[in-house]
Amino acid sequence: MHVSEIMTRKIVTIAPTATIGEATELLIDRGVSGLPVVGSKGELIGILTEFALMALAYDQNVAHELVSQHMTREVLTVDANDPVSKVADVCILHRVRRLPVLEGNRLVGLVSRRDVLKSLYTAAPPFATC
Repeated sequence: MHVSEIMTRKIVTIAPTATIGEATELLIDRGVSGLPVVGSKGELIGILTEFALMALAYDQNVAHELVSQHMTREVLTVDANDPVSKVADVCILHRVRRLPVLEGNRLVGLVSRRDVLKSLYTAAPPFATC
């Protein structure tokens, strides 16, 4: 099974020029825990996670700062044609919850640990029967 078969294609993204306040509102309103940061041509340039937004707990003025100041620039990614096992490897090794999915340099989806588990569960018989 390949990443393209289990990834989420409807992605909520944000621009690096948005504010942390806008990003926080978007995360809460859309019920997501991370936002890929994309440039003007749709290229992936970073990721902003709930963890990074915890800075708001210490200083409310952070809400006026730019996403580009708080995003992670070195983003782990997978390719749409990679096997699902690669997602598991990267998530376990780097302790990440989600990975942007690329085709070339273009962001085409997100894949999460839950997506991997769901694909394994639906591909195999139930773990336990009563």
